[in-house]
Amino acid sequence: MTEQTEQEAFESDHLDEFGDEDAQTRSKSKRKRRFAIAGAVIAGLAVCGIALPFTPLMPVKGVVVDGNDVLTPEAVQAQSDIELGTPMGLVKVRRAAENIVQDPWVDVVTVHRDWPSTVRVDLKERVAVAYLQQPDGAHLIDTEGKDFLIAEPPVGAMELVGVDVENKEQMRDAVAIAASISSGARAQVAALEANGRYSFVLRLHDNRRVVWGASEDNANKSLAFETVLQREGAEFNISNPELITAR
Repeated sequence: MTEQTEQEAFESDHLDEFGDEDAQTRSKSKRKRRFAIAGAVIAGLAVCGIALPFTPLMPVKGVVVDGNDVLTPEAVQAQSDIELGTPMGLVKVRRAAENIVQDPWVDVVTVHRDWPSTVRVDLKERVAVAYLQQPDGAHLIDTEGKDFLIAEPPVGAMELVGVDVENKEQMRDAVAIAASISSGARAQVAALEANGRYSFVLRLHDNRRVVWGASEDNANKSLAFETVLQREGAEFNISNPELITAR
């Protein structure tokens, strides 16, 4: 091989080597650009996803209320101060719960977002099982003996008669009796009369009387009371729930 031929071969080999390196470099650059573009797209989508709940594109379309009986869904929504159309991400669920629990009828409440467009309110209302008639009106008493509201007694709340509000034991006993009776049966009771620590009498709306006795074994006495409601008679004694007497 001549010197010129060897020189040409040498240059050709180096050109091929450099050409391969350039091709590899260009390929790597293209891959990097593709990765960069894909990363930018993903990052953009992530930012949009994070920001979307805070925009009018994801508004509150409804407030669903569960567990209410006395309060209407409209009243609960108004108390929550949550307006339809508010971006979901801007809803102050804790503040809404704090607003709702201010209502005397509300015992426990939780507020949470139900994505994508609903706010759900789960509440437990107080049950007025009795009331005390006072000069300023009827004081409603719940199952825990709490005097929580002055209002017109609802169906199922019996008047406590002869119960000393300063006597905590007597109040506790009277409330325990009222709370042990089912809501349907309570609706037939006009008053619970206290004639002493161990003598309570139920007076029904139809003027029948049921002697309850002491505030003990209330679960069985409430079942006995359900039974006597189906019987004929003016007065019953269920102080011993296993031996009901009538006259």
